[in-house]
Amino acid sequence: MKNTQSLKLNRDFRRAYKGDNFVGGYTVVYMKKNKYQFNRLGLRVGKATGKAVTRNRLKRLMRESYRLMEKGYDFIIVARNRAVGKTQSQIQGDIRFAMRKLGLIK
Repeated sequence: MKNTQSLKLNRDFRRAYKGDNFVGGYTVVYMKKNKYQFNRLGLRVGKATGKAVTRNRLKRLMRESYRLMEKGYDFIIVARNRAVGKTQSQIQGDIRFAMRKLGLIK
């Protein structure tokens, strides 16, 4: 993630949640234009999706899917419970579809 920083502060998450969003089959993507020259990414995987190993795997899959499609916004990608057990290509396809619907890629 060459031009991406992490969203860490609660106020940054709240601001990004107020932007555009798209609900996909496995993820929910929130997006808001930022005032910086770089992207910021926040990942959220709740405990309801499974144990720590499962949650960390979902975070790795979402981070890699995002890395392949960087832009200039604040993003929050939230995993849904049905994302458990899906492959990298399924997660990536879902995030790509969300970004296409949000007008970020063609």
